[in-house]
Amino acid sequence: MPTVKIPQARRSWASPVSLRAVESAGAVRAALEELGWPFERAKTTRFYSKFALVIMLPKGAHVFQFHVKEGLPCLIETWETEVSPGALIAHLKVEGFPAEEEGELKRFLSLYVKAVGREPWRFTRRERGRAGYLLPEFSRARKAWGALGFDVRPRR
Repeated sequence: MPTVKIPQARRSWASPVSLRAVESAGAVRAALEELGWPFERAKTTRFYSKFALVIMLPKGAHVFQFHVKEGLPCLIETWETEVSPGALIAHLKVEGFPAEEEGELKRFLSLYVKAVGREPWRFTRRERGRAGYLLPEFSRARKAWGALGFDVRPRR
């Protein structure tokens, strides 16, 4: 009887981050280099929608891509969206990694946080004020990082 191969389940993780996409891309590169994981860089465009008054405006964002071949084989992307005039929110996404490799994802993200030099789920009052205090990206960031075991509790 022939052996049937079942494809590995692939997962994805994404979060808004409290820095610019160029800084985020630099932190991704620094973390990957520290881990010794070979990767290829690419650039693409990601489309998103922005509300202006009550009209939805389609926009395109410059995306920094990292195709990781070993360690945690995946695609890492970082880009930023303009959520209001003068307010940019960067995003970080890791997709296509094996479900059982969540520990490697956390290891990568720990080095990403180290390279960034601050906790990317914590947005400053100024960043929140420019974007709008009730923007859901702020809580999405805390939830995404908290789900992986990072301490996202508010500081006192």
